[in-house]
Amino acid sequence: MKSPFVLLALATLLFAFPANGQELKVILYPVEAIVDSATLKRDEFNERYPGIDITQYGLMDEGWYIRYTHELLVYVYGPIEDLDTARMQKNLLEEIRLSLVLKNPKLSTSTIELIEFKFEA
Repeated sequence: MKSPFVLLALATLLFAFPANGQELKVILYPVEAIVDSATLKRDEFNERYPGIDITQYGLMDEGWYIRYTHELLVYVYGPIEDLDTARMQKNLLEEIRLSLVLKNPKLSTSTIELIEFKFEA
């Protein structure tokens, strides 16, 4: 049986390199960016929240995160210390996503997940 660390490494490789050979890009944003994503124009948002490309590094801080995935792009918001706040922020992002899907139906394949990151095995 393979160790959990080997399985985690294999899962990370499968996640980072989809079957079509293109690399998945993972960007980390602070949780405050969720609210502003609904109100700021793209250029303003990018100026205020340049994001951190964690594709090669992964998460560094324990806590709850909200993961938005669409095609080869993953936005991760967090960390959030408590589960109740994380759920509220996830619901807010789901509302924002729904309003965007109504304007652009191809975004309907996107997903939003609540994940917890811990250092323990």
